[in-house]
Amino acid sequence: MIPVVFDNCRGWLHEGAAARGVVICGAHGFEDLCARSSLRLLAEEISARDVPVLRFDWRGAADSEGDGEAPHRVATWLGNIGEAARTLVERTGVSEVVLVGLRLGALLALEAARDILPCRLVLLAPPASGKALGREIEIMSRIFQGKPGAAEDKDFDGVSSAGFRISRATMNDLALVGSRRFSGAASGKVLLLTQTPDGSPLTDKMRAAGANVVCETFEGYAEMMCDPTAALPPAKAIARIADFVCEGAIATPHPEEDRAAMRLEGWPQARRFETRASPAPQHEGCGDDGVLSTDVWRESAAMFGPQKRLVGIFCAPASGEASPRKAVLFLNSGGVYHIGWARMFVDMARDLARSGIASLRMDLSGVGDSLSPAGPGRAPLYESSLTNDVEAAIDWLFERGVADVSLFGACSGAYQAFHAAIQDRRVRKLALVNTLCFVYGATTALQIEAWRRTKAADVAMKLSSAEHEEETPRGARALLFQLAKKVVKAGLAQATDARSAIRRAVPGMNPVERWFGELSARGSQTLLVYSENDPGLAELERHLGPRSRQSSPMPGVRTAVIAAADHELTPQSARKQLSATLDAFVTGKAA
Repeated sequence: MIPVVFDNCRGWLHEGAAARGVVICGAHGFEDLCARSSLRLLAEEISARDVPVLRFDWRGAADSEGDGEAPHRVATWLGNIGEAARTLVERTGVSEVVLVGLRLGALLALEAARDILPCRLVLLAPPASGKALGREIEIMSRIFQGKPGAAEDKDFDGVSSAGFRISRATMNDLALVGSRRFSGAASGKVLLLTQTPDGSPLTDKMRAAGANVVCETFEGYAEMMCDPTAALPPAKAIARIADFVCEGAIATPHPEEDRAAMRLEGWPQARRFETRASPAPQHEGCGDDGVLSTDVWRESAAMFGPQKRLVGIFCAPASGEASPRKAVLFLNSGGVYHIGWARMFVDMARDLARSGIASLRMDLSGVGDSLSPAGPGRAPLYESSLTNDVEAAIDWLFERGVADVSLFGACSGAYQAFHAAIQDRRVRKLALVNTLCFVYGATTALQIEAWRRTKAADVAMKLSSAEHEEETPRGARALLFQLAKKVVKAGLAQATDARSAIRRAVPGMNPVERWFGELSARGSQTLLVYSENDPGLAELERHLGPRSRQSSPMPGVRTAVIAAADHELTPQSARKQLSATLDAFVTGKAA
């Protein structure tokens, strides 16, 4: 896997020697969080069959440069596909290109196919049109904003879903995409995997335009897209897509002289989209492969650990010392890959660079772009082996001159940061956000597994209710899910309360208090941040008792509360407050 940068987009090239190559156009926002690991696995499967693959992040999204809230993003994204195809040809010399698109990526791939003329086209759960996708985004927005503390700031002119904002201008442009223009689909075979057994209205429209379309059910779609932490890779669908993409691919690429001619003569689509795209920023990505920069920050890809299977993005100040002495290591929150919920880790990392602080936002094994030695499956959360991944990242930072490392983690990432800091004395500071668990045991594992197993069906019911304007899901099945959640939570609270009361009463029996004391004794500082009324506050009180409500419950430990925020810190105002709090803590400006 090779990091590449083009058109101010972050990309990853998976190598292969065939004369056919694949461009993967991913989903957007919350759906991107859910599908990231699966698309990485898809790219690996295709690359293993010797067909090169390029996957990339949309401009203004994920690890790419730009503001996701900017207007008229559709033209920019279409231009990204064109430049991705050009980059794939220039880097690999392929003579055939396949476009694979998921959700928003499927809609845009079908639009871009008119100019790229792919030899094959794969549409994964495509919306019927841009207008239909807009309605679906609005529905998801209502679901997320219905959660306590998740309501977005009201001054934004657009739609916010799980904290990912799309401007009204972009939504209006999106409504114009896919309106009866299917000529590009006729250039080769089309595989359409639909998330519903009823098929897709696109099938008949493309066939009427002369396309050779195979429409099948997307097996495992609901389990892949229900939630980033509960997601399961769709193994059967991945194999089916790889079979279709690689069928008939020539194993040997064209001679070098044919490659050069192809680069000169073909691929006009990028030039066509340039006139429709938003104006380019005053800064540009660096010429070095895998480096993206602005006048504030400079980001490069990091691959480290055993067999280089751990992946991250290193963000450093654009100016100043060549090897920053201070760095923050961002760890995954559940199964959310290294950009963070609502892209908050990207924003926080680039804000830190403005203050002269470097950072590494990494994926632990089995999350996002980092492969797991145990193979594909649900993202690990509380496994003790993940401490080795954190230590490998700290080693990587120290090898580059960093001498002062702070760990940042939210939810399960806070658990991993806490236990890594206990074992690794190089950690100087740690910021833990909405920590739900300090001591992991069977009761917590039971609760998480029960939640994961029911998540796909739970989301399906909420989507159905939102489509019909119902406030809450109805029916016996919905009541069963709600009752199960209450029973599991009550059992967890009762069990942990009983154990914690005993431990607090017996000197030396409270491991959490002892661990905080050990960190403080060696000079490490801990910042505990909680959303207002977060369940993690009860967890802290179980271990530290009434003093947990104090701003400094123990030496070397401080607490901060962010008002009007949910567990994920969905509102932009909450994320900005967290970013400012972290900046002050790391730089030492905190009171």
